[in-house]
Amino acid sequence: MDDTWTLLAEFSARYEADLPVSMLEAAEIPVLRKGPETGIFGPGFAGATLLGIQLYVPESKLEEARDIIASDSNASA
Repeated sequence: MDDTWTLLAEFSARYEADLPVSMLEAAEIPVLRKGPETGIFGPGFAGATLLGIQLYVPESKLEEARDIIASDSNASA
């Protein structure tokens, strides 16, 4: 069954997206990182970018992924 990739979250820098990506991967949720500067070097790695970084997950996993991301936000509050 094919699943549509759906936007989960946006971040201003690649390093900000690294923890949510790791958390989703640990939960075995596929995640796709998109943005113009998602490579290992460049402005998106070291700091904020104008266009940001977007994380996409399969639509069927969206609610579960939101819960995982929210649990990290609640833990750091």
